[in-house]
Amino acid sequence: MRVYGLSGKSGTGKSYMSGDLCARYNIRGLIDDGLFMYDGNIIAGISAKKQSTMMGAIKTALFSKDQHCFEVRDAIKSIDPEAVMVLGTSDKMVRQI
Repeated sequence: MRVYGLSGKSGTGKSYMSGDLCARYNIRGLIDDGLFMYDGNIIAGISAKKQSTMMGAIKTALFSKDQHCFEVRDAIKSIDPEAVMVLGTSDKMVRQI
């Protein structure tokens, strides 16, 4: 599986731009804000945007809870995409995910 990363500050349009980039480079899998998406559909995960605190959102986006991490990992293994793009607010965050 090829893994691509896209990092940038919050609110800079990463999620918006990822659609065009994924289409251009035939990347069907996307990991963004605690979710694994495939062909534009949410397959697994928990949205960081639905968390009530900033710390909760960060922990969710970083898959810090084992059950969340395992659920997404198993979904990715099951689908076995050729390529996945990982979005994050820094290169370090993208690598950690």
